Amino acid sequence: MTIRPDIPSIDDLYIAAGGRHITAARNHLHAAICKFDDAGYDHDPTARAYSFVAGIVAEFNGRPWRPVQPLLQQYNHIEEAAKEYRRRAGVSY
Repeated sequence: MTIRPDIPSIDDLYIAAGGRHITAARNHLHAAICKFDDAGYDHDPTARAYSFVAGIVAEFNGRPWRPVQPLLQQYNHIEEAAKEYRRRAGVSY
């Protein structure tokens, strides 16, 4: 009986190593964001970089990546709620 090990190709090894490096980068960016928050700062470029790298990690793991919406689209529900409140209250500004 001959046992033949299932050795992955060098390309698969490089892809797996790249995935591990990107996962480590995501973890370091998340730690940086937490340290900025603890210090009382908001550093948007770091948060955007984390979001982008997290999307790449999701792609590596076969999960769908949801890109971050532009800032104005994120808060449309607040604008709609304010308009509805003013309409119900009969208040105009």
